[in-house]
Amino acid sequence: MRKNFLLLFLVSILAVFSFTGCAKKGPCLNCAATQEQSTSEDEAWKALNMRVVQLYQQGKINEAISAGNESLKFAKNKFGNDNPKTATSLNNIAELYRVQGKFQQAESFYKQSLDIRKKVMGEDHPDVSLSLNNLATVYLATKKYDKAEKLYKDALSIIEKHVGKDHVSLAAPLDNLSELYKLQGRYKDAESVLKRLIAIFEKANKKEDNAYIKTLNSLASIYYFEGKYPNAESTFKQALASLEKRFGKNSPELTIVLENMAEVYKKSGDAAKAKTFDDRIRAIKTVNHLPG
Repeated sequence: MRKNFLLLFLVSILAVFSFTGCAKKGPCLNCAATQEQSTSEDEAWKALNMRVVQLYQQGKINEAISAGNESLKFAKNKFGNDNPKTATSLNNIAELYRVQGKFQQAESFYKQSLDIRKKVMGEDHPDVSLSLNNLATVYLATKKYDKAEKLYKDALSIIEKHVGKDHVSLAAPLDNLSELYKLQGRYKDAESVLKRLIAIFEKANKKEDNAYIKTLNSLASIYYFEGKYPNAESTFKQALASLEKRFGKNSPELTIVLENMAEVYKKSGDAAKAKTFDDRIRAIKTVNHLPG
């Protein structure tokens, strides 16, 4: 299998992180989901977080951590140790450590944030789900798969209590769970989760969304790993059709799924079909003046 096989919209654990509710990669400006009236202290705390985000976006992670600690100190002094804003500051520092690969420090800060959110907001609050998800991702990165699975499932359960079992808000935790199963080689479990997610998107009329196309691609990849080449072919075709509808037939966005389909045909011994897709890839790259 080529190194770049199945890259199109593959689930990225980094991308599905939710830092206080906004599902962005990196620290977030939004505080925990409170509706209290903004004060000058709130604004000052948000300004400190803005600095953290700016430094993060500039790639100045060590400086961002220093700014994060300043934000944390401010939150503790102004709002108290057991406060959602303190939890958010802890969470953001944890994420910065995670980005650096300092998983022990990240785990410690995530746990502190989680404990505060549970104490202040309750076990079933959506922000608790976010903290569980983030901590689980550290366990995933450190190959503590049993711990990661439990926390991902706990996070999923909390969201289900709020929105039901077929809401699009379940996309991120289901994605994470399927990725965990894929890394473990538990392809049957991954297949089941991805099929559920596809059904959720289809029920919500989200067939043209990036997340839906990504899920199709992910499911096709699972079929490939299972040796179910006809299923992989059919599902990749669905993803390709959605991409063509959205971007046109000569868009570079199509190239990797075309490569994936060529790989399926090569693996199943159909060199002629594989060649047609390789030829189409070269044509798209020529039209768009891309290398290769």
